[in-house]
Amino acid sequence: MITVVFLRGNRAVEVDAASVQEVSSKLSIIREQYVFIKNGKIVCEDEPLVDGDRLELFTVVSGG
Repeated sequence: MITVVFLRGNRAVEVDAASVQEVSSKLSIIREQYVFIKNGKIVCEDEPLVDGDRLELFTVVSGG
């Protein structure tokens, strides 16, 4: 299982997934709205995941 932590909501869930893209799909996440951090390192959506990984989702904020 992968631990997915939403940093701006202080919420965590467990997901069975093999990649960041699969996590996004299973949780209905719009990938462009988040920065994905795997075990402390920023990663892309094609990053593989293994049991025990921690994936933190940081909401992207933009504007002027």
